[in-house]
Amino acid sequence: MFKLMQIGIAVAVLLLSGCGGSSSDSNPPDGGEPPVSNKLETVLSGDYTVEYIRQDGSAQIAGTTAGVYWRADTSADWQLRSPTTTAVTGIIVLSEGHYLMATEPTSGDASEPYLLFRSQDNGATWEPITHNFGREFNTRIFNLAYDHRTDQVYAVGNAAVAVASPAVEDWQLVTGSWDAFAAGLHLLLVDDVNQSVWFGGQGPIENGYFGRYDQTTENITEWHDLLPRPSTYVDGLIHPLDTSTVILGGEGGIVLSTDYGETWSTPMGDVNYRFYRDIVSTDAGILYTAGYDKLSAEQPLIIECSIDNGQTWLKHDFSHETSRGGVRSLMLVSDGDRELLYLGLRDNGIKAIALNDLDC
Repeated sequence: MFKLMQIGIAVAVLLLSGCGGSSSDSNPPDGGEPPVSNKLETVLSGDYTVEYIRQDGSAQIAGTTAGVYWRADTSADWQLRSPTTTAVTGIIVLSEGHYLMATEPTSGDASEPYLLFRSQDNGATWEPITHNFGREFNTRIFNLAYDHRTDQVYAVGNAAVAVASPAVEDWQLVTGSWDAFAAGLHLLLVDDVNQSVWFGGQGPIENGYFGRYDQTTENITEWHDLLPRPSTYVDGLIHPLDTSTVILGGEGGIVLSTDYGETWSTPMGDVNYRFYRDIVSTDAGILYTAGYDKLSAEQPLIIECSIDNGQTWLKHDFSHETSRGGVRSLMLVSDGDRELLYLGLRDNGIKAIALNDLDC
């Protein structure tokens, strides 16, 4: 009888230890990547930051802190197609296979001129461009935008908005100055419908501001301190279904106007100094955005969506799927019968999630 009791106790101990083992195996080791569910897909792997994602027909372009990557379509392999391995600070598609790109100086010295390159063969080869952006002050180039209506290229620097022909050799100031002291402009949106250009960033005292250049009258209108300092403006959207609605994102939240700048609201008004960058819209008008914290690459992945033109936003937390969830760029992509949201991440390449997995 005593021997049978010993056997029973031993079996019970083994069963209990087995249950405990399978539970602990589901957790990652300390410092490891959390388990990835089927919802989040890897599109481009790497420990670089993806600042820009562009579409050229079926081809895709990724401007990163380690150069530019290109692939022919969603099923093709990515190729590094870059004249330098320094950070891409702006990239635009002029026409099929015809790209312009700005990068940091190869020396890493920010006092040297930023570089401009042109490719007319899908990025297979690049031609350096001699240009006068910044004049003798070598102002940094923080973003590029192409106006298809006027066939002009816009760029922003420390405190300058400038315009050039597609040759991008001779730049003329639209507003600001080449030698101003400021943290820099990043927001740059061309509005073909209303014939204006939106720009914005941060001034010399950590003050966020943005402006609108009317291409018809050449008037400049500016707005200051809609978000608490420190703040800046990084990117945004002219709503494709309601072109009076302007949504701009940056450090501290999102600002919204439904009357093209006559009045502004802050649906996300002071969000723990989180940066909101790209805002994208589906054909049905559903908006998506995401953000990042600047202190550490280890941060949550939170995607937000809106079905009321940006008035309210619903959060989706995917922090359990990746430990590096800071989003620097977004793009909507059709892949067969699926609609995907591409997420350009800080130090984590590109991930994607199906819109069907985002309940808005």
